[in-house]
Amino acid sequence: MDTLRARMPKEQFDLLMEVIRMWAEHGGGTIRLSLDGPEKELFTQAMQQELLNLMGLIGALEPGHEDRADHVVAQLGDGEHAKGAMSLVPPDVAADPERLRAMRDRLDAQQRQRALDQREVENIARASGMPTTTDDS
Repeated sequence: MDTLRARMPKEQFDLLMEVIRMWAEHGGGTIRLSLDGPEKELFTQAMQQELLNLMGLIGALEPGHEDRADHVVAQLGDGEHAKGAMSLVPPDVAADPERLRAMRDRLDAQQRQRALDQREVENIARASGMPTTTDDS
């Protein structure tokens, strides 16, 4: 942690620690973040990679999951809907382009479905006279 603190700008390190804290408080697993402008700028690809590395190391402390310490961050690339996707995976998965492509395709399909669901919710809200996230007013 001291190395990260020394390498990262204070605001970025603080955001990383806040995300890790929230992740740990909610029992680990998958996280979905909604970041505002300044936070979004701090949440770079390099920071995301550090976040995944920390999640793997913390997860390895859990009995029965010691092998997670060996996991590596794999760049999954861009799909039609998911951009800059990466994941923490075992080394054998990281070395298998087909498995990485399948992971990216799954993430891309999930992102597409989220976008469709969000549009549907916004259409329902708009029809009900409620403000939506896409309204300009």
